[in-house]
Amino acid sequence: MSTRARVVGIGQRVAGDDGVGLAVLDELRRRSVPEGTELIHLADPMDLVSLLESGDRAVLVDAVLGSTPGRVVELGPEELSRQAPLPASSHGLGAARAIQLAGALSPGGAASRLRVVAVTIHAPDRYRVGLSPEVAAAVPQAADHVLRLLGSRPR
Repeated sequence: MSTRARVVGIGQRVAGDDGVGLAVLDELRRRSVPEGTELIHLADPMDLVSLLESGDRAVLVDAVLGSTPGRVVELGPEELSRQAPLPASSHGLGAARAIQLAGALSPGGAASRLRVVAVTIHAPDRYRVGLSPEVAAAVPQAADHVLRLLGSRPR
């Protein structure tokens, strides 16, 4: 099977709501993703650089800081790098910087077409396993959004 798309979940399960990217990957594994879709977990956003150098289409799933936890938002690479009223990644600007670096190193790579499906959270709670009820409730909606971006029908 050749890879045509990658869904990359960023986060840590032992940091409370910061683990939402992994929870969305778990939800996608329970469902049927399009053939040729690779599901990848990354703990460190800088690992995105090498993944985004390929021409494969990519969807990043991550937590972002926001005032209302549990909202699902879609962002493009250009929106991540702006300092406008958009929320910052829960990893600081690690994901945004990694995407910018990947775009600079490989202008025709996946970074130019990357979409980010983000779930808003309050500040991550280190050393807590599990999602808050608001963020857990957003996981199926975020998975649906990823499937739509991949050209698949959500359930």
